[in-house]
Amino acid sequence: MNSFLHRPQNVFLRKAIFQVHLWTGVLVGLYVFVVCVTGAALVFRIDMQRAALPHLFTPGPGTRADAATILESVRNAFPDDRVSGIDAPTTVRPTYLAYVVRGDTFLTLLVDPASARVLGELPEKSIVRTVQDLHFDLLAGRRGRMVNGAGAGFLLLLCLTGLVIWWPGLPNWRRGFTVDFRRSWKRINWDLHSATGIWTGAIIAMWAITGVYFAFPSQFRSAVNAVSPLTVASTPQSDATAAGGSPRPTWRELIAQAQERIPDQHVARVVLPSTDKGAFLVMFSRVSPYRAGSAGLTSVYLDQYTGDFVEEAVEARRSVGDIVMAWVAPLHVGNFGGNGVRAAWLILGLSPPLMFVTGFIMWWTRVVRPRWLAARGHVSSLHSEISSKPISTERLRR
Repeated sequence: MNSFLHRPQNVFLRKAIFQVHLWTGVLVGLYVFVVCVTGAALVFRIDMQRAALPHLFTPGPGTRADAATILESVRNAFPDDRVSGIDAPTTVRPTYLAYVVRGDTFLTLLVDPASARVLGELPEKSIVRTVQDLHFDLLAGRRGRMVNGAGAGFLLLLCLTGLVIWWPGLPNWRRGFTVDFRRSWKRINWDLHSATGIWTGAIIAMWAITGVYFAFPSQFRSAVNAVSPLTVASTPQSDATAAGGSPRPTWRELIAQAQERIPDQHVARVVLPSTDKGAFLVMFSRVSPYRAGSAGLTSVYLDQYTGDFVEEAVEARRSVGDIVMAWVAPLHVGNFGGNGVRAAWLILGLSPPLMFVTGFIMWWTRVVRPRWLAARGHVSSLHSEISSKPISTERLRR
């Protein structure tokens, strides 16, 4: 341990870990580059969609229509399909989102908040959708997502091994946090790789761990539950026995009923029941427009047949596991803050590609190029040796 603290470069275990880090980086470096670049771009996914499809994200003038009017407009535009719900405009999306189910197809629509006119559907194929599919599934569906989960594990391995390799020893520990631009370009490249890794290692490890969740959600939840038991909460249900009684309330009446319970907040989301036992859900925000991905929405469940308020089960005190699961997605995508957090996630998301480039340069200059030059020199020396030997008359006769 004393040797590692003062002269880590001479410790055999560090040399072995260096080889693990090196070859893991060589094998998965390009994958990390692609996934992190696309992930950084998707932090501003809505902005990209607004730029590519301005007609879907440009609201008309006028006062915002209420949620019931938006739902009715979508139903009238798609009378043969099932309306699933709507999301009100957010700080980054100025139009309503509406969801419609058509058989096995899920349609995502944009609706003008003033006129309630359906502006159009988000296309299945677009540059943004391709980037999204590349980041989530490597353009290979479920199999690609599983590969992504394994790749996230390798990224975590790079973080852990990189932390050991980074340690420069007690006499030089401050130097490991900086880049000395007065040195040779090779030394600058090393410093850039090392300093970037130590400053961003924790958040990259977080992305790796949360990335495993998106690929293997059930296994991830089981692992968290084993450490800190998760609270099992049941979703409120409607009383299906009342289906044959009085006429069921309209969407407008249900939303009005929910607003009576929380009169000082704004309707942020409405989720319609998808089954006979499902409850009508209205979610409220204290501000309008609200922040996308906000976890501070208040839920009100109503019986779809009677309009009565359906009580949620009394929640037990949240465990550490509950808190972890609540933050997995927001931390990964960076939608828990404003534009400052999104900009930070964009910049930090480009640090693994930077380390791939600097690491590749080190590998090329220290391993590949010397061996390539040595091989060329060996071949050249053989040619020279052969050409310098005299050819006998007997060999010419043959």
